[in-house]
Amino acid sequence: MERVPQPAAGPIDAYVDGLTSVLRGPGRTRAEMITEARHSLEDAAAAHSDAGLSELEAERRAVAEFGSLRAVAPAYQAELAAQQGRRTATWIALALPLVNVLAPLMWWDSPWGVDEHATHLYWVLVDHFKYTSFVAAGVAALVVLGFSWGSRYLRDGVRYTRVVGLAAVTFLGLHALLGAAVFGLSLYQWPAAATWPPVIFGMAVNLGAFAYAGLLSVRCVQFAVHARAA
Repeated sequence: MERVPQPAAGPIDAYVDGLTSVLRGPGRTRAEMITEARHSLEDAAAAHSDAGLSELEAERRAVAEFGSLRAVAPAYQAELAAQQGRRTATWIALALPLVNVLAPLMWWDSPWGVDEHATHLYWVLVDHFKYTSFVAAGVAALVVLGFSWGSRYLRDGVRYTRVVGLAAVTFLGLHALLGAAVFGLSLYQWPAAATWPPVIFGMAVNLGAFAYAGLLSVRCVQFAVHARAA
């Protein structure tokens, strides 16, 4: 069966495809930016067409007025990086307090007393994990303000995003090690915790929250680096 040749992409389609290929960032925000760019190009092309230009020339004029990819992409990429940084900080600010508030439910109605066989080191680690979680959540909340209200004072939003991402990756790695130490000591002191459903479910929730926060933080760094290279 003979293949029907596809029509060549017009200037607007080619431009939007190029913009799509070079931008990296949160999927929804990226899609909204690209859609907005397409609508702006199509509106400009329609205005030129109404003024008497052919469809092809109208699209070429609209693309030329919009700016080259080299000129336009960095601003888009910087905004995507900032959006990722804001998302990362928001998740940390909300998830860490929630995980700590719900943590006592892991031991609710357990067949052993939590105070039984608990060492002083265990309570030191638990308190440190809890307090650093709330402090980190407070710092993350301030970071969110930096991305919103404070953005007007930031000279280099991309650098700010990269610093936030690196700080989040470092903190989450150290905090995860502390959490693992608390959990390991818990199993050592109360071996039955390894088969206690609330503990298993709670650990799954904790691991999921930390893994997602880690993924957001790594992408925060990646998108900031991509913005710098754009």
